[in-house]
Order: sequence, then structure tokens, then C-alpha cells
Amino acid sequence: MDYLLIDDRLEQLKSQLHTTHHEHFNRLIEQCRPYYNEVLSSDPPPTSITYMGMAAANLSLAYRLTGQEHYLQEAKRWIFTATGYEVWGYGFLVDVDLSASWLLYGLGLSYDWIKEDLTNEERKTFLTKLILQGNKIFNYGEDNKGNCWSTDYWQNHNWINYTGLLTTAYAIRKEYKGAEQWINTIKENFKTVFQYLPEDGSNYEGTGYWRYAMKFFLTTAHLIRKDGGPNYFESDFLKNTFYFRLYQSAPNWEENIPFGDVHDRRSSHSICAYYKLAAECQNRYAQWLAELVRTKFLFREASQSKIFPGILPEAFLELLWYNPSIKPLSPNELPLHKYFPDLGLVVMRSGWDKDATHLSFKTSPPGGHKQWKISWEINKKNNWRTRSLTHYHVDFNHFTLIHRGALLAMDEGYNRTSRAEIHNLITVDGKGCIGEKIWEEGDLSDPERFDLNCKGIHNVWRDVPETASACIEAFTAKDEYIYAVGEASKMYDPKLQLKRIARHIINSQLGYFIILDELKSDLEHTYTWRMHSEKQAKKLSENHFEIQDGRGALNVFAMFPVDTVDEVTETLIEEIMTPQRPNDIRRISLQTLKIENSNQSKNLHFLHVLQPKGTIEDEATEPLNIHRIFGDGCSGVKIKSGTHTEIFLFSDKHDIHYKDINTQGKWISKISNKRGHVIKSICYKPKY
Repeated sequence: MDYLLIDDRLEQLKSQLHTTHHEHFNRLIEQCRPYYNEVLSSDPPPTSITYMGMAAANLSLAYRLTGQEHYLQEAKRWIFTATGYEVWGYGFLVDVDLSASWLLYGLGLSYDWIKEDLTNEERKTFLTKLILQGNKIFNYGEDNKGNCWSTDYWQNHNWINYTGLLTTAYAIRKEYKGAEQWINTIKENFKTVFQYLPEDGSNYEGTGYWRYAMKFFLTTAHLIRKDGGPNYFESDFLKNTFYFRLYQSAPNWEENIPFGDVHDRRSSHSICAYYKLAAECQNRYAQWLAELVRTKFLFREASQSKIFPGILPEAFLELLWYNPSIKPLSPNELPLHKYFPDLGLVVMRSGWDKDATHLSFKTSPPGGHKQWKISWEINKKNNWRTRSLTHYHVDFNHFTLIHRGALLAMDEGYNRTSRAEIHNLITVDGKGCIGEKIWEEGDLSDPERFDLNCKGIHNVWRDVPETASACIEAFTAKDEYIYAVGEASKMYDPKLQLKRIARHIINSQLGYFIILDELKSDLEHTYTWRMHSEKQAKKLSENHFEIQDGRGALNVFAMFPVDTVDEVTETLIEEIMTPQRPNDIRRISLQTLKIENSNQSKNLHFLHVLQPKGTIEDEATEPLNIHRIFGDGCSGVKIKSGTHTEIFLFSDKHDIHYKDINTQGKWISKISNKRGHVIKSICYKPKY
């Protein structure tokens, strides 16, 4: 007999419970034990109820695998408590959004797995509630098409809500004729979704929402294929999306790189998603990460994650999606750099060890290139609003940096009122993204604005014009250099008359990064360079700052412009994480290093050298010896380490002359060994 997600493998799975799936079966049983002691209210709880459907699914699968009556009875206690609730949800889009869809997902699976073991009355009660709630969420999506999650093709609410409904639709298909309409509509939705998703596998909402939504995404791909539809596991997005998650892992593997909305540093793992991607895409790296998380990080992820219901309730999916024939393979042989062109995301690592240096740099149009282009086309054609960018940050030309476990240049992680000044980028006369003017209308203490913000409408991207864009102009990883250039001048207010806001990040792979910011305008401005860290920067000399944080530290050498003012200050952020938990306020303190030009200028360059280092004596790194140099029409720095000397020069006129260096280009790097022999060099000659 076929069951949803189990297919015809029930007897096979039973035979594997004490062999290949022994530990996964134990995990399922352990997950079920606490459910028996939970006191379930007859009234809907005043918070998220997403956990209830998952509990029912875990218990129902335990019963289906073992035949033990107590699992069935406990599953029914959870199921009929949930079906007894008049509404599914709390405070925000009740019955028609995530809480309802999570319940439709878990209860839909439960209905399919245990319906034959229910009494006629129980089955009728269960089925009636599924039909009622299914029609509520389906009708809402249809009635609000073009202005809600049903056409937010790139957003997690679209994927989760429709997957929950699709799961229930397949569970009740033979008993409710209206389920066919649900199925056909949802199939068309995901046909569009897979057409519109980026081929590089990236996710503009960040790793936290990647893990939140991915199991639903994979469920839908499985169910649609089983029903004779396309095999979406062969899509470029699903084949590549694991690598987005892999390269956005911190070197310690437990934590994430928090671009976009990531509630905390441990809310981004999903063992079941890794297993499914491993099985469907024959991805041994995904199997490796799944096993690492399962055996070492599972309970720390569960206890410290802020995303509910978290990783533990996914036990039933871990058992179903684990394929023991996929042998884990460490990523040690993978490249230490990765470029995701749609999201404009560049990752540079020094190694795959836990103490490695990890730098991520990102710049793209809001939501990524593909979403920005296609959403404008379909919005204008249909008079729709398909971009729900609440979880996308003002982070064009923003970077993060980790070394020896220390978060030395950080993203704030989660902010409903995202601004440039709370990211590691440039503000101009105190201003950042053109869309930040929306906050002049009022803050999110206004319930109406907060409600609209949660719906993806009242956010910093609401009024950003189509012409506003940003991109990676150049990316190179060859000849022992890695560099990326991001340009974002169009993201700023046109009244500033900016002609160029370009950030160059150059990694000569000698243990430091050169960051060159190229700023041009028709008006004179005060340009402010910011970098946020967990620990405060200490000024050691005129142009040398140091940040220490446990075993990791960072030397920040501020070399250009020559005349600057600097300040080390604290930036505090407080945000409500979800309307379903209005008293759950996330607070974070950023330690901010600000550097700006003393005198207003039309054009200037910031040049900083960032040197990650250790703090313990046997791991300590000798500070670089850096001084400014000036040539004919160019400026730069001479960087001396214990083994090499790098000459780095830049020119506003793309004409560089210094001693024996004569070239036309924006910048040039020339590296010599102790004997003075040039061992490598590279020159950036832009196309603009």
C-alpha cells in the first residue's frame, strides 16, 4: 500500500529499523516520548501552533511502523485537540497563513497514515476539519492573488502554505472532490516557482528561512513527481541549493553566515533536508553535513535556535528521507571560494578547518537579479505585487568576516526596519538605501504598519524604483588571487547625485584582505565607512585599530583617505521576531567602527587592510607593516609581512605610474618574496 512520502516502502522501512535506520528510529521514538506529558489546551494557544501538526506526524509514523496502540492513541489526542480549535493561528492572518499550513502539513500526513485505524466518527471529524481549513487557506490565496503569498513566488510563505495544502489535498483526494482544484492550482504555482527561482540555488531570505522552508519545498517536489508531474529534483535550483547552504556555514559548522533575516546563529540546519538532497541529487557532501549535525550539533541547534518549532520535530522526515547508500564525503576537496551570481554572493575561505577565515561579500538588486527582473515584468503586466522582501536586508556591498570562531565583521541578523547604517557598508551624508525614506512615515510600533510589514508590504523595498540596482561587476579566482567588485550607486537616493559606489575586495591569499571603496559624485559629501563587530575596536595608532574576541582578532588598517575622523560606538537593535509572539523581542548590540572624511568631497577612496589574527601566544600573527605610497596619478600601500611584500596601487584615472610599475587600470597588486623577486601580480582593468 502507498502512503504519502512513504510510498510503497513501508515493509522495507520496517525491516531497516534495527539495521540501517536503527539510530533514526531511536530518534523518532525519543521525539515521541515527551508528547505524552504535554498538557494540551482546549483553546488555541496564544502563540504559534506549528508544533502540533509535526507532533501528530511523528506519533502517526511511529504507530505505522510499530503497530503499537499507544502511539495511535497519543496521535489522536494531538490531532483532535487541533481539529477542535475553532481557528488555526494567532494574531496574524489566522487560518490563512503559516500556522494553518503547518497544521495542514502534519495533519494531512497523519490522516493519510492512520485514517484506516480511526473510527467512522473520528475519520469524519478529521476529514471535515481538513476540508474546512483547506478551503479557508485556498480561497484566501485565490481571492488575494497578486497581493499576498499566493503570488509571492520567491518567498517562504508561498512554498510552505501551498505545500501544507497540497499534502492535505493528496491525503483526502479520494474523499473530497474539491481537492483536485487545490492540487491543480498548486501544481501551476510550483511550475512558476521553479521557473523563476535562481539557477545558482541561492536564497535571498538567508539560511534561516532556507532551513525553515526547505523541507516543504522538498515535500512538494516529491509529491508532484509521485503524481506524474515534473521531476523538480533535476532543476538547477534544487541541484545547487545545498551548496548555498554549505558555503554559508561558518567554519565551525554549527553556526551560519547571517545574510538576510537569520534570527540567530544556530537556526539554519535541517538534517532531513540534507538527507533528501543527498538522496535525490546523489550529493555526498549533503549526507556528510547531515551526519555531522545529527551526531554532534542536534541538541545545541535545538536548544539555541530561535525559529519554531525547530529541528527536533523533523525526526519523522529524517527517518523517511535517509538513504544509507549515499556515503558521506567531507567538503575538504571542494574549492575554497564560491560565487552565486544571482544573489551576487561571493565566499572566500582560507580552508575547511574550524579555525579558518571565512569572508562573505554580497551585492545584488533587491531579492536577486532574477526576482528583480521577473517580478517587475509580471507586476506591471498584471498590476500585482509579487515581491515580499521583508526578509531581505539593505546589504548591497556588505561583508562578514569570521576568524578562529570570532565574528569580526557581522550582520545584525534580523531587522524589520533594515538600514544601511547597521550593515558594513558606506552611507552618504548619513543616508543609505533610497527605500529607507519609508521609515520617515513612522515606525512599526503602529499596529497597522507592523501588520503590513509582516505581510511583506510596508518595508524598505516598497518604493524602490525599478532602476535601483546593484551588481557584482567582476569576480576573479585565478593566479592565486581572488577578488570581487560590487557596484551599488543606484541603490542610493538620486538626489545625492552619486556616480559610483563600488567596493573592491582583494584577497591575495597572504592572510589579509584589501578593501577599496571607490566613491564618486557630482556633489560634495561626507562618506561614512562602517564595520560592526561583536567586540569593540581599540585604536592603537593613527590608522590602526584592533578587535579582539576570544581566539580570533582583527587588525584594521585605515590607510585612505589621509584626513579622517573616527569613532567607536555601540549600535543597539531591538525587534519583535514574529507577530505570533509579540513579547519575544530580539535585542542585539553591535560594536561599530565609523570612519569618515574630515572635509566633504565629491570623489574619494577608502582603503582598508583587514588582517585576521590569533590572540593566543602560539597562534599569534605578527602585525603587518603598512605605509602609504604615492606615485604619478596614483596612491596605495606597501604591505610587508614576514615573508612577502605587496605593492597595491589605485588610480582614479586608471593610469598608474610608480617606480617600475606602469599600467592602465583601476588598481594593481604586485607581490615579491624576501629576495625581491616578483612572484605574482594582477591588474584590474574595468570595462566601464
